[in-house]
Amino acid sequence: MKKRKAFVIGIVTAVVAVGAIYVGQALHYSSSQVFFKDTEIAGVNVGGSTASQAATKLKSALKDQQYTLKDGSKTVTTIKTNQVDLKVTSQAALKQLISKQNVWSWPAHITTATADSISLNASDENQASVQTLAKKIAAKANQTRTAAKDATFSYQNGSWAVTKEQKGNQLDATKLAKSITSAIEKGSTTVNVDGDYIQPAVTTTSASFKAAKTKATAITQQTYVYKLSGHKITIPSATLASWVTFKNGKLTTNNIAIKAYLTKLSSKYGTINKTRTFKSTKRGTVKVKAGLYGWSIKVKSETPALAKLVLAGKGMDRTPTIQGSGYHNSGTDIGKSYVEVDKVNQHMWVYKNGKVVVSTDIVTGLPTTAHHTPTGVWVIWSKQRNATLRGQNDNGSSYASKVKYWMPIDDTGVGIHDSSWQPEYGGTWYKKHGSHGCVNTPPSKIAAVYANVKVGTPVIVF
Repeated sequence: MKKRKAFVIGIVTAVVAVGAIYVGQALHYSSSQVFFKDTEIAGVNVGGSTASQAATKLKSALKDQQYTLKDGSKTVTTIKTNQVDLKVTSQAALKQLISKQNVWSWPAHITTATADSISLNASDENQASVQTLAKKIAAKANQTRTAAKDATFSYQNGSWAVTKEQKGNQLDATKLAKSITSAIEKGSTTVNVDGDYIQPAVTTTSASFKAAKTKATAITQQTYVYKLSGHKITIPSATLASWVTFKNGKLTTNNIAIKAYLTKLSSKYGTINKTRTFKSTKRGTVKVKAGLYGWSIKVKSETPALAKLVLAGKGMDRTPTIQGSGYHNSGTDIGKSYVEVDKVNQHMWVYKNGKVVVSTDIVTGLPTTAHHTPTGVWVIWSKQRNATLRGQNDNGSSYASKVKYWMPIDDTGVGIHDSSWQPEYGGTWYKKHGSHGCVNTPPSKIAAVYANVKVGTPVIVF
């Protein structure tokens, strides 16, 4: 019985002793702040070392350490540790690693078979320095390497043809930086970069590629029509396709090309800068050059509107945004309501809905360069009662003429108004007694003119 008791006491004593050793060793690691036995950092054994001692060992071991970057069997370049600011030798970082050790697991580190290889997470610590180096290496190496090509599609013979992506071997600086960092942390002097290629961003299996091609197909299968001044213009599928651009995995439009198309369309059908053929009252068909009157497509605002409709892929039946005056859906320009000023016959007619409502002799400007009434298709852009017209005479003196009715027609101050100072109208009176350019109208007729025209009425002067 005594022997058994002694045996039990012996076991308890042994257990207590082992426990004391276990606790003592844990406290040792906790108080001494050293790495566990056979701990490795960047391939260097720092077991049993404090942060300061480990830093010294690492600095010595990594000083002038050379790394070879290999792409398969080919050497890309070699680098040395002094080319990067390695935080792997930072005492602060090493102390942090020691503090993260679980001191109660020290028995697992008694033999070299359980040695740790600790990473300092240099991808964060050395990020700026390593990435700068990686960018330089990639930039130089890529000059002679093949770039990857994204999958794309193009419009050929009435359908969209797909060109598959192509792999290249240019180096991705971000991936390269990670490989360099990993090699340093593991203590490997060879950096394998054959997995660090820049990959095609878009492939034929990419969701963005499939969606874009589907949308492009829909665009060219839809009908896009402009209704423009009595004309119907269908935009050809090939033209629509030429505006579509697949870029950075997204379908967009080439708005420069769309703008050019609309500008050409406006030039063809618009009237703002065109000479008109006009059937006059007394002189038959005449040609009258452009003035302020006329319309054009408002290209600036129509361009993004058309681009949006194209990308929607639903077709369109639309009249473009118009600017200026004189636009009619029927295709006419001057229309049936207008003012005709015949300088040769010194006569003016006001037409309303195709019928003459006012017919009167007039006095136009002196037939000189300074005071002639400008030929052109103008427009009544304002109407005003009881205005004072101001200007300058040939001798340099100023004048101020009060009129009861004022209708400006161009952008130089010329307009239609009453002229109580004129003793006669018509004939050749204007040759010596003409106005400063305005259309002088008899006071007895001006009220009827004013009443029968509205802002926007064309005025044909020839």
